[in-house]
Amino acid sequence: MKHSIAILLILTSFSLSNSLSAKEIPSGGEIMIDAVIARPLGLASVGLGLGLFVVSSPFSLLSGTFIQTGRRLVVYPVKFTFTRGLGDFPGYMEELELVQD
Repeated sequence: MKHSIAILLILTSFSLSNSLSAKEIPSGGEIMIDAVIARPLGLASVGLGLGLFVVSSPFSLLSGTFIQTGRRLVVYPVKFTFTRGLGDFPGYMEELELVQD
């Protein structure tokens, strides 16, 4: 009886350990591509997004989408460019929110 409980506990621990995932470490190529291509493009998108946000803010204020527009055009490019690890390309976008009229 004691052996069967021990075997059951061991099998349970193995099944739980397989469900855990380790964070992947970016390769040298991913870090290089990020530093040479993605970060400068991210910096350019911050400037472009900020300019578009300033131009579109009167319209987004009237339509009630000012905060959403600011998130998409300014906050996400800033997060992509300045807050993530070098070579780390996770999904930044929030889950799509369904807006009911």
